[in-house]
Amino acid sequence: MRAPRLASVSALLVSSMTFTAPARAQVTKDDAGTTSTGTKGASDARRDQQPDEAKQAEKRPSYTADPDAPIPGDGERAVPDYDGRPDRTTAGDVLIWIPRILLSPLYLVSEYVIRRPLGVLVTTAERDNWVEAVTDFFTFGPDDNMGIVPTGLIDFGFRPSVGVYYFWNDAGHQQNKVRARAAWGGEDWLNLQLTDRVALDEDTDISLTGEYLKRPDYVFYGLGPRSRGPDPRYRREMLEAKLGFSGYLTTRPHHKPRTPSEQPTDSMLQATVGVRDVTIGLGDGCCDDPSVQSLVDEGRLETPPGSRDGYTIAFERLDLDLDSRRRREKLFDDDASDWTQPNGTGVRFSVRAEHATGLRRPTPTLATTTTDRQAWLKYGATLGAFWDVTDLQRVLGLQLIVDLVDPLLDGSEIPFNEQINLGGDRPMRGFLEGRLIDRSSAVLRFDYTWPIWVWLDGAVHYAVGNVFGEHLEGFEAGALRQSAGMGIRAVGSRDHVFEMLLAFGTEPFDEGAEPESLRFVFGATSGF
Repeated sequence: MRAPRLASVSALLVSSMTFTAPARAQVTKDDAGTTSTGTKGASDARRDQQPDEAKQAEKRPSYTADPDAPIPGDGERAVPDYDGRPDRTTAGDVLIWIPRILLSPLYLVSEYVIRRPLGVLVTTAERDNWVEAVTDFFTFGPDDNMGIVPTGLIDFGFRPSVGVYYFWNDAGHQQNKVRARAAWGGEDWLNLQLTDRVALDEDTDISLTGEYLKRPDYVFYGLGPRSRGPDPRYRREMLEAKLGFSGYLTTRPHHKPRTPSEQPTDSMLQATVGVRDVTIGLGDGCCDDPSVQSLVDEGRLETPPGSRDGYTIAFERLDLDLDSRRRREKLFDDDASDWTQPNGTGVRFSVRAEHATGLRRPTPTLATTTTDRQAWLKYGATLGAFWDVTDLQRVLGLQLIVDLVDPLLDGSEIPFNEQINLGGDRPMRGFLEGRLIDRSSAVLRFDYTWPIWVWLDGAVHYAVGNVFGEHLEGFEAGALRQSAGMGIRAVGSRDHVFEMLLAFGTEPFDEGAEPESLRFVFGATSGF
């Protein structure tokens, strides 16, 4: 079949050449035909040629290959670049170097310390099948639905810990998942967690969680925006059980999304009810640092509220997160390899509230406390806007975050570690957990995130804010602190989250805004 096709194409090309050839070629061909037949004279040939020339004149193309031909209509010819010199530098060309220079340290660290070494590691792992080997080693059971993974966490300012993470998918039935974690950080440091989660459908689940935590390395610097101290430590022991509900507000479609815009949004509703018992030991220090009780005895700290006998509470929590951004994960296992993540531009508005009621009557700590009953309401909101600069999940974000807590009974006290905290996993991550505590907080936070690998994002944050008294009492610009940092974090898993973070926090602006804390986090944390 190939030979006839080639012959047909050749014939088509020849016929095209014949149609567009100049008159001389046609005359030659006509002369050859006339000579071969010998039936037409010169005058007949000339008469036959005139109609053919008229037809060709009618079908002659409107364009010409002559570069000197006039441009039809009102068009203008572009002015040639005769000198070959580059365009004149504009003000924008100069100003763009300011953010480039300011962000160059972040770029160099991200590019040469994180991305390129990680790229070499990933390439080697894929070539040598490391993922399959590691998966086969740590997983077992039918369809590898069970596994035990070693974990570790380093958080400068606290004791490091090691542990194990266990998962069991399809536990008993297909919609049931079990997650467990055990971590140990030395003497008097133990954390145990167990969660059983049942999927009601692909976007909704309920869970039952139990947790025991005992640590001697927590810090308390006092209450208020200007608290300070030499890392005073205390021990906290907690036992908690809770029942949770979690569901997306926009469910996934029954068919594969044909475009990224068909991905459902990240809007979510979460509800939790539970019981928590906490015991606090102010005189139990660690890590060669003074205990909180020793500083209280010296008059350098006030006794933290709710710390004398501990407390036991029942609580209910509700989180409503309205987010116009689309979910990043693939919704179907057989999505095509050319599937792309949706645009990360959008707005977010979230509200949260937690009500707590005391189940026992501890001895009051503060002189102003007039009742041994406890009840409080913790509430807050976040408003944010996000811009995907390149439509490839390189996202700039700006968020305003406000949280408050109020007692519901006159003369009652709220335990200090149930008040608003800005350190640790909270918005100002350059500070340790427990470093900034009071009745309210306000933070303005800038974030930039970008994908490094299929499972990892790079993240940079800069935040300005602080804790304040009741209903932001004492708020002033000079009392604001700064927090800034960068790192990488895992995406796609809420049960076992890997993170690397380097961040710092500063003193208030009116005290010089000098860096006062340096925080480095490396390892896996539990999110269930």
